[in-house]
Amino acid sequence: MQGQRLKSVREWRGLSQEDLASRIHVGTQQIWRWENGKTTPNADYIARLARALDTTADYLLGLTDDPQTQLEESDLSPLERRLITAFRQGDISEAIVLAAELAKSK
Repeated sequence: MQGQRLKSVREWRGLSQEDLASRIHVGTQQIWRWENGKTTPNADYIARLARALDTTADYLLGLTDDPQTQLEESDLSPLERRLITAFRQGDISEAIVLAAELAKSK
């Protein structure tokens, strides 16, 4: 997940880190860690964040630049699909490898 996107959507919605933490039932420090790239939320928390911020998980993950538009599966390359699958399955190390591979291909 892209922490800067999380922070900008949170601020755009006029929420403090405390407000967002309360909405998704985590500590304020956890919001800070996510926004600063210290840790990555699991799929459940990404979904909670997207709902709480009225945006899409695709936007928070950097898969689209439009905070309101969902990506269609047909919009994704095979490598992007593998990355999403790995992330959703909680295989973060594989997702990191695939993300690096994807970054090199761009």
